[in-house]
Amino acid sequence: MITKFEIRPVSGSALELNLMTAGIPIYPLHTCDIFTNMDTKEFKRMAAAGEWPSFSYPGALTAHIEGNIIGAGASDALASADYVAKRLALVDAVLPPIQILTSRKHAVLRIRLDGMTEDADTDVIVTQSQIPMVALFPANSEFMVTWKGFNPYFTGVTTSTKYQIG
Repeated sequence: MITKFEIRPVSGSALELNLMTAGIPIYPLHTCDIFTNMDTKEFKRMAAAGEWPSFSYPGALTAHIEGNIIGAGASDALASADYVAKRLALVDAVLPPIQILTSRKHAVLRIRLDGMTEDADTDVIVTQSQIPMVALFPANSEFMVTWKGFNPYFTGVTTSTKYQIG
């Protein structure tokens, strides 16, 4: 069970998913797959253009989430406005600004699973995302994001312990 899933973008504000506020779910996740991709292709060294780190580990980490954006309010208009604000916050946290779109790192994912005693981070880039706007009544829509991590593990924030999740 995931007790914390936070996106900490290079540019912008951090956003925590799967959070409850006043009994109302904010960005509830229904899929969270974190796994090690056993990709052994080699990258060129640091002097060449490419990803950072520019060498490959035996497997890079892939994190795929799916969830909902839920707008809350006493009326349809308030629920719609809340939904739009939450969707824009999610887009800002997930999609890097154009000037850093080609950056070697887009964000840090910070997670905590049941049984973990600390939060753990890993650097990631966005590989795909789908955060559609609902056309008729924007108060609830699904979203999907996939990130690639450069390391096949998360690193503990306080102890630097390596956590291999997938």
